[in-house]
This record gives sequence, C-alpha cells and structure tokens, in this order.
Amino acid sequence: MDLRKLISHIISMFLGALFLSSCTLYQDFPLEVLRAGESRIPSETGKIGWLYRNFRYTGDTLQHYYRDGEVLRKEKPEVNLDSLLATTCMQSAARDLRQNSVEAESLFFPADMMPPVSGEKLTPLPAALVQKLARPAGADRLMVLETFSWFYSRFRGETRLQDGGEVTLAGIWACYDGTTGAITETRSMVDTVYWSGGEDSKGQSMQLPPRVPALEMAATTFGERYAQRFYASWITVDRLLVIPPTEEFRQAADHALQQEWEPAMAIWKRYSADRFGRLAITARYNLALAAETGDRIGEALQWIRQAEALARSYKNKKEISLTSDYRQILETRQKEIARLESWGKQ
Repeated sequence: MDLRKLISHIISMFLGALFLSSCTLYQDFPLEVLRAGESRIPSETGKIGWLYRNFRYTGDTLQHYYRDGEVLRKEKPEVNLDSLLATTCMQSAARDLRQNSVEAESLFFPADMMPPVSGEKLTPLPAALVQKLARPAGADRLMVLETFSWFYSRFRGETRLQDGGEVTLAGIWACYDGTTGAITETRSMVDTVYWSGGEDSKGQSMQLPPRVPALEMAATTFGERYAQRFYASWITVDRLLVIPPTEEFRQAADHALQQEWEPAMAIWKRYSADRFGRLAITARYNLALAAETGDRIGEALQWIRQAEALARSYKNKKEISLTSDYRQILETRQKEIARLESWGKQ
C-alpha cells in the first residue's frame, strides 16, 4: 500500500470511529411541495351535477343518536339533518373546486330527490338513470354522494375549559360520466373533526360549538377534503436533515437551517467521496435534500441513489432504510411532477 492510500485509509478509519463514537442527530426539516391531485376533472367539463343518493348500509343505525359523555342520547328531530348535512357537504366540495381553478359550473339536485334506501351492498347507479338525470341538466359529470354517515360526541372535562367534542364522518363518493352514464371512479372517506375548550389569544374562554353547528362544520370540511383530490395543492411535509457528530457537519446544518444552501453543499460535497465511508452516505443524503429544496428532483435522485448504494455496501440497516425511504419519496415526487406537466399540456 503506497503512502497516499495508507493516509486515506487511516483518515477513513478515524472518521468512521468518530462517526460512531457519539450520537447522530436527525433534525426535522419542513418543506413545501406541490402535491398532484389524485384524480382529474377533464378540462372540457362544462357543468357538474351534484346528487345525494341517500343510501345507508343496513348496519348504520346510529344516525339518530349522539354521545354526551358516557351517555348515548337520541337526537331531537328539529331539522332534517340528513338533507342539511349532505347539502352542506356537496356545496362545500363544489365551492372548493371553484376556488381552486376548476372552472366547471355546478348544479345541485334536491337533497331529498332520491328516496332513502338501505341495504347490505352498494351498487352503481344504472347508466340509464344517470343519463336521464344528467342530459336534461346539461351535466357532463355527475358527482354523487352515495352514502353519508356521522356521529357526534361531547366529552365533559372537570371544567368547561376542558370540555371536548368530535364528529366522526364516513362517506362514499362516486363520479359518473353524464354522457355514457358509466361510473368512472369511487372514493371512500373516513374523517374525524375535533374541538377542544380552552382560551383564545385574548384569554377568553372558547365555547364548543353546539351539536348541529358542529355537524355542519364537519360536513363542510368533509366536502373540502373530497374536492382536494381533483387539483394540485401546496402542502408542508417533513424531511430529515442528518447531522453526524463532526464540527463541519454541524456548521453545514446551521447553514441549511438558515436556507444558506451553497456553503452547506460545499461541505457535504467535500465529504461525498467513497473514501469518507459512512460520512459519505450522510453527505450524499443531505445533498439530495438540498437538491429537493431547489426542486431539482433529478439531481436529488442521483445523490440519494449513490447514498443508498454506499449504505448497502456497508450493510447498515438503519442507513439502508433511511436512504431507501427517501429514494421512494423522491421517485413519487418525480411521478407527480410528470403527471402535473401532462395535465398542463392537455
């Protein structure tokens, strides 16, 4: 072994021992990413019809009850909650689509137009019925809230400030082609909306919403969350910044947390060569993160694949898992970006 290789080997062993001698830190790093919608409303859609099917499964028997502490109480039928909440939910979904640049006009069929039906199995609406509803209304697409259930609970604390409440909701949506009457997709959703007592920023006690307003607010949220599947939106996700116990990596992390990426990347690139061993895995991982923050997903994938390959050569399960998980996240982002770009060309 020549002198240069010997020195390089000693440095690598020294850094590896230092790397293992104390704890590596994992710092949460928030990042805003553009999330592609799960589905798409075709751009040629001029009008969307919204319909409540009014179907309930046979076992769904709690719609007329709510929980007050440990007591199950029967609701007072002051309003037709079924129609009220279904209408609130569909109007909320339509409004959210409009606010997020889905330009199709919405029309609403009466919430009580379909007679209540219960059964063990939910089957699609007949194509002929969909056409009969959609064509006279000029609806290119029919959004159907097939079934919708909710349950309100209120929990008593030792004081009013400790009271809490929640609404659990479940529903199935279906999308039908107004021209052919064919069902194009279904979506099952389960959600829970919470409230808690306490004080606001001015020190005033916050009142929990009464049951019916709470149900309306929850139905509004449920509709909005359904609509979100049809458009791209910015969301905040957490990534990990890896900080091994070396001074230069701590300096690089400080730069990164201040959004000073150039000096941070200069340090990581210095340690990204194979001869730095497991420190190189971390350096490449962090370089992938830096590239993702700049929306350079192709570059980020190059770095994380190199990090994963080196981690596998060391057979370290934790580092393999860390790099593999991040690679899959980046590959998913790359597919979402490609889908968004294809939508823009249509």
